[in-house]
Order: sequence, then structure tokens, then C-alpha cells
Amino acid sequence: QFAMINPVITGKSGAFQTEEGCLSLDGVRPCTRYKEIEVDYLDQNFKKKHGKYTGWTAQIIQHDECDIIGTS
Repeated sequence: QFAMINPVITGKSGAFQTEEGCLSLDGVRPCTRYKEIEVDYLDQNFKKKHGKYTGWTAQIIQHDECDIIGTS
């Protein structure tokens, strides 16, 4: 487990269609996600970080970014 402060997705590849639910909205909705992403963020000590993520972790980060920017 780790914290991502102000995450920004800087790269993505492998688009696929899926459906997701969210605790802040009723039901499920279709969405586009990417199998691989790159993210710039600050860690819990406010140090700049860059990471590459795939699979379920990438999908969770994308979902949470949508929550942050209000596009869930």
C-alpha cells in the first residue's frame, strides 16, 4: 500500500471497454480503461515519483483519478 498525492496519468496503452460501479454513484457504467499506464505523483513525503502500472492496479488508479477530477 502507498499514497498517491495529485496523481497525473502521463501515458497509457491497451485500451479496453469495461463496466464499473462506484460507491459515490448508483449502478454500473461503461468506461474505457487502459491495460498499462504511467503516473506522476507525490508520495506521502511529498517527493516526486513516477510509476508504471498494469492490470487491476492500473484500473483502480484510473477509476480513482476519475473520482478526483469528477468524471466518474
